[in-house]
Amino acid sequence: MLEKISQKLIGYRVKAARDAKGWTQDQLTQGLGLNDRQSVSDIENGKRALKPEELLELSDLLDRDIEYFIDPFAVAGEAQFSWRAAPEVPEDSLDGFELKAGLWIGLLRWLREQQNSQTSVLKRALRLSAQSSFEDAQERAESLAAELDLGVIPAESLIDKIERELDIPVLFVDTVEAEDGKSISGATCHLEEMGVILINRNETEARRFYDLAHELFHALTWDVMKPDHRESNSVEERNKKKRIEQLADNFAAALLMPRASLDKLIDHDRQDDIAHLCEVAALLRVSPVALAWRLFNLQRISSDTCQRLKQEKQRISVSGPPKRFSTTFVRMLHEAVENGRLSARKAAKAMGLGLGGLTELFAQYDLAAPFEL
Repeated sequence: MLEKISQKLIGYRVKAARDAKGWTQDQLTQGLGLNDRQSVSDIENGKRALKPEELLELSDLLDRDIEYFIDPFAVAGEAQFSWRAAPEVPEDSLDGFELKAGLWIGLLRWLREQQNSQTSVLKRALRLSAQSSFEDAQERAESLAAELDLGVIPAESLIDKIERELDIPVLFVDTVEAEDGKSISGATCHLEEMGVILINRNETEARRFYDLAHELFHALTWDVMKPDHRESNSVEERNKKKRIEQLADNFAAALLMPRASLDKLIDHDRQDDIAHLCEVAALLRVSPVALAWRLFNLQRISSDTCQRLKQEKQRISVSGPPKRFSTTFVRMLHEAVENGRLSARKAAKAMGLGLGGLTELFAQYDLAAPFEL
């Protein structure tokens, strides 16, 4: 039973469960009846295998089901998240959603491993630090846009380039909401072997792309600038953001609105024409207020034009929200179930869906369910 998952991953979960209970290694040593604390340390570091009877004892002591320790899809203790969430979203709701998202990401990792998908050992970095200037962040974003060949409208190919060129999966998900409709906008999940970006698919198109670019910054700079576990997505708290988040904002703005694109799309004779600038914002898939700040910071528009543009409302996208998760993820999941490498019930449980819900998910991607209800 324990051979299905590495001792290293089991060790992560033992430590996470011990920390959650507020126990020290000495307390767990005593609870398990072991001779010294080093034994618990070795278990948590993956250096010592757990005996079946010890696993049963751990389950009782740490108030966790046995499956918590041996589930191949779990990422407890190893995954680190940074969430963009409204202040109104309760902490317990965020924690509950994080557990749910962790199963999606753990399943995604397992599917990639099953396909022998190898991640590059050379992780791309932006050569930035917390001491970097906002101009440095903007310059790196424009360089990345050129390197990835994002074209005049970066948003059009950004998702595909992030997944294919940077090997960072992007998942569009339904998130939790507070009573007043405020919600989680997105997140970055950091694992030792990969990063994953989560985006609330029900946000406006401009918000989705801005959050995507913002979270990409965190995915590419996590090792040198680890973000907070939770940050606010409230506009009112913009001025209270920490420097790392301000750097991420500057990176996102330049990635979605590089100067080369602005040069091509904005008529020089209409730089004060609000209607024209709103058309450009719609083309770039950004909000008028985001374009206003970008142009003002580049000294391309006056303060008066900036203020007027900021008052404009974002155009409603006619395309609607994207499909849940991603084409790559759902197709890998379908193939695994179809080929018998993963049972439909196990897949449905990991996805937080019943079999009927899994059937509906496959149908969204024009895939017939490879099982009977």
